[in-house]
Amino acid sequence: MRKIEILAPAGSFESLKAAVTASCDAVYIGGNMFGARAYANNLDEDRMKEAIDYAHIHNKALYLTVNTLLKEDELQSRLYNYIANYYEHGLDAAIVQDLGVMHFLHRNFPDLQLHASTQMTLTMAEGANLLKDYGVTRLVTSRELNLQEIKNIRENTDLEIESFVHGALCYCYSGQCLMSSMIGGRSGNRGRCAQPCRMPYDLYYNGKKLTKGSDSYLLSPKDICTLSIIPDLVDAGIDSFKIEGRMKRPEYTALAAHLYRKYVDLYQKLGRKEYTSYIEKHSDDLARDEKDLMDLYNRGNFTKGYYVNHNGKDMMALTRPNHNGVLVGEVVNIKGNNAGIKLSEDVHAQDLLEIRKSLTNPKAKDSYEFTLKDNAKKGAIIRTNFFAKTPVFVGQEVYRIKNQELLDTIGKEYIETERREGIDGVFTAKRNSPIQLTLRYNDVNGEHCITVYGDEPMEAQKQSATSEQISKQLNKMNTTSFYLKDLDIEIEEQLFIPNGQLNELRREAITVLTEDILKSYRRTVPGKQEYVSKLNHKSNKSNKTMGICVHLEDTKLIDTVIAYPEIEAIYLNCDEVSRSNMIATAKKVKNHDIRFYMVLPAIFRKDTKDQFETYVTEELVEVLDGIVIKNLEEYAFLKEKNIVNAEDNTEENSAAIEIILDSNLYTLNDESKEFWREQGVSHFTTSLELNYKELLGLDLTDADMIVYGHVTLMVSAQCLRSSTIGCIKHTGKDVLLEDENPYYEMKDSKQKSFYVRKHCRFCYNTIYNGSALHLFNQLDEIRKLRPRRVRLDFTMENENEVKAILSDCINLCNKQNGARKVNNTEGTYTKGHYNRGIE
Repeated sequence: MRKIEILAPAGSFESLKAAVTASCDAVYIGGNMFGARAYANNLDEDRMKEAIDYAHIHNKALYLTVNTLLKEDELQSRLYNYIANYYEHGLDAAIVQDLGVMHFLHRNFPDLQLHASTQMTLTMAEGANLLKDYGVTRLVTSRELNLQEIKNIRENTDLEIESFVHGALCYCYSGQCLMSSMIGGRSGNRGRCAQPCRMPYDLYYNGKKLTKGSDSYLLSPKDICTLSIIPDLVDAGIDSFKIEGRMKRPEYTALAAHLYRKYVDLYQKLGRKEYTSYIEKHSDDLARDEKDLMDLYNRGNFTKGYYVNHNGKDMMALTRPNHNGVLVGEVVNIKGNNAGIKLSEDVHAQDLLEIRKSLTNPKAKDSYEFTLKDNAKKGAIIRTNFFAKTPVFVGQEVYRIKNQELLDTIGKEYIETERREGIDGVFTAKRNSPIQLTLRYNDVNGEHCITVYGDEPMEAQKQSATSEQISKQLNKMNTTSFYLKDLDIEIEEQLFIPNGQLNELRREAITVLTEDILKSYRRTVPGKQEYVSKLNHKSNKSNKTMGICVHLEDTKLIDTVIAYPEIEAIYLNCDEVSRSNMIATAKKVKNHDIRFYMVLPAIFRKDTKDQFETYVTEELVEVLDGIVIKNLEEYAFLKEKNIVNAEDNTEENSAAIEIILDSNLYTLNDESKEFWREQGVSHFTTSLELNYKELLGLDLTDADMIVYGHVTLMVSAQCLRSSTIGCIKHTGKDVLLEDENPYYEMKDSKQKSFYVRKHCRFCYNTIYNGSALHLFNQLDEIRKLRPRRVRLDFTMENENEVKAILSDCINLCNKQNGARKVNNTEGTYTKGHYNRGIE
């Protein structure tokens, strides 16, 4: 029977122990560097080594999160020693986002298993399979995939599949979010996300407000809980059930791990037919277990997530972005500043209840919290005083946001209790021979069998040693990680063995057994003394002039752009462009002696690939100078279509179509560029999260650098139009688009604007920064970086704006008369991270 791993989050050592006690199979945890939860209670080196040992003693695996993007100096100066210490200690695997980190770790630690993080945005097996030669043994799927897509992955790869089954969802495809970074300087790609998705926003179209009432948390998804669809997840081929929550308390980790272990084991034991029958008979038990999980943490109740929904309003926590709690009652009467609450659930002493602000009564603007002093049963009416300045009204709902009894129960069972592993023992005592104790323990590395010896037993003068006496002393293992599940005692008659000798023998045996177990995990770093800190792949070419390229979302501005002979290349997004129109546009552009590149979609899932099987034809490829890709799946697709020439995929090779990486295929370090060179790709787009000084340390002669445009902050499978006024596919037409404006405006509480474009063809949204990146005044400095091209991204600009922007850029690039400095008015333009950078 296939073993399904329950993978628990550990934001602290206490959470790790709770998860192990609750019968998880593995934990993922961050150290003091390079983890995607920089604000968790991450472990220092000594504590991490202790955690690795603790997991291995209990036959569990520990995966270290190294799932952030690394800058060049970090990767070259700190990563090696950071990983080497844990590698030697027996680290089971590292979870990685950065392709450069993956390349570096595999080069230096070739037998360390690597797991491709969900931050890599992997949506198909074809993309993940590209990583198999680099030590990747497991892919963590994008959370947006449905069950059929995971089945397709299972059918097309022998990599392990890990998928999130419980906890928080990101609004954006993981790894594709720059929102926290661009508006607050805290990068989600660096583990410092400020969660702007949990803030309120309003949506507008042509000045008309589309959001209504209290539905203002437009970017805040509900948490997922998949206990009820475990058979479908198992049968889809998922090998590891991953629980989100490294920032949550140990009780959450323990209960989630316990319940998913419980139902997965039950399904695998019974099979689908008997399991279905069992659940029908025990539906109340499942409902209680789900409610217990809700009591610990949920946003807007639970959803089954993208496994059964592509997107939708019912997946969103539109009215509250934090813990929603569990509905336990309703205000039924008011006497002065005292409210009577009729209970729909049992409540307990020290529970924290909240009288929720009314969504229908505008006078009830604030919530009111209070702590219970006593237990009360369902159906009872309890009373509480409230502040006069916080009016309470009949009909308001009351939620429990802390279940103290549940926390106490979990604490006693999983936190205050130490997990102990069963071992077998054989004790032997014979005349003229030292006493001996043999212990046996089986784990993933096989059997561990050790024997320790004590003094020779003495002849009994008064009282002989008995099996009961020996068993009692040898079973005193409560302070260890073990217990004797079976003990054979062989002792000759009329021998005396002091208890002190037995205790010493037991302590020594446990120490030796522990050392033997841990020794089986230890490694020696291969070639440690020969470590080379720097790749030697700097380009020999020097760009004497910077080319100018333009990226367009559609064809509306093509005629405007091609009127400028200084433009070297045009990149056209294919999302809203038919194949025939793409071919015609390519021919028109090339007739003006401008190179033409097709830009593939932000996300490339199975249904997208199916559409492109007929979209990408020989006729189309013949008119393209190159293709801009945004993910691994697109590279795999082009390779499968024999469009990629891995031997010489450069602009200079006219026989090969050139592949360009867009900025979201991050290349913050030379190792990531080296990975792509090995795939035959040598044209990049610089990361938007690097500052000027950091860019100086990289070779940009093979790179585009974006110097103008409304930067993409999010790419989401959700749709803001659908969450507010409904899906266009259901209405049959977009009644709003009378003037064919494809952009919506989103505003935060400070009236800062963002722009939203829906891509109905592939069913996703793009959210752009309202303030455009504008680096024209820095072009003299940028010239020193020697980029191949500077790039201008046009989205919602009109024709006159495009003409002005192009003229300014061309004049400043060429230092022509008439070039003017631009006033970077706050709110209109931004320099992004060019000066400030990110942590």
